[in-house]
Amino acid sequence: PIIKKQNFLGSAMVVGGGIAGIHASMDLADSGFYVYMVEKSSAIGGVMAALDKTFPQMIAHLNPGPQLVESARHANIEIVTNATVQEVSGNAGNFTVMVRKQPRYVDEEKCTACGVCASYCPVPVPDPYDENLSHRKAIHIPYTQAAPSAYTVDPHHCLFLNKQECKQCTRTCAAEAINFDQRPEVLTYQVGALILSPGFSIFNHKREGVYRYAESANIVSGKEFERICCAS
Repeated sequence: PIIKKQNFLGSAMVVGGGIAGIHASMDLADSGFYVYMVEKSSAIGGVMAALDKTFPQMIAHLNPGPQLVESARHANIEIVTNATVQEVSGNAGNFTVMVRKQPRYVDEEKCTACGVCASYCPVPVPDPYDENLSHRKAIHIPYTQAAPSAYTVDPHHCLFLNKQECKQCTRTCAAEAINFDQRPEVLTYQVGALILSPGFSIFNHKREGVYRYAESANIVSGKEFERICCAS
């Protein structure tokens, strides 16, 4: 792995890019601190981005959209996606955090999110954002307002990464943003504070016998119902 070191003691790290992590990052950034927001998936937003409407105002699920865009553009926030914390040492005021970042295989700076690559990709994959009720392609963007606004390659289903075949996305990308030479990186950060906002685990409703979920197509989970209700 490539090892990079970033030293900035006047900074903080927020682990988790859900709605709680986004708000924490914005509060810190607006107060003048530099923030590293570390998210394990390829985009921030978490569960909130998949909800259709939220109580009590019953606002559509795009409600967190402005925060997503603002945090992605904020001069004091650096979003580190496809990344997980491997090790933490030090103490309050001086933490050393080792982060392992997996490749996206797409250059975030070059990608225009035009979607042409996905339209030519021949590999359909069940879409976890839609609770596997629909399909996406092996190269995809998690959802419409995803931040960073860049496509990512699914390493488990990409034909080139697994069989050295295809590369349709590379041939059709006018921005030349796709880079299969990207490798995992180990990034070491020195920060003054850490905030952990890892989110939550959803109840495993697929266990045998639970609420007879497996016995009827008319029995759905709360999150599946959210996606079914969503107009998009």
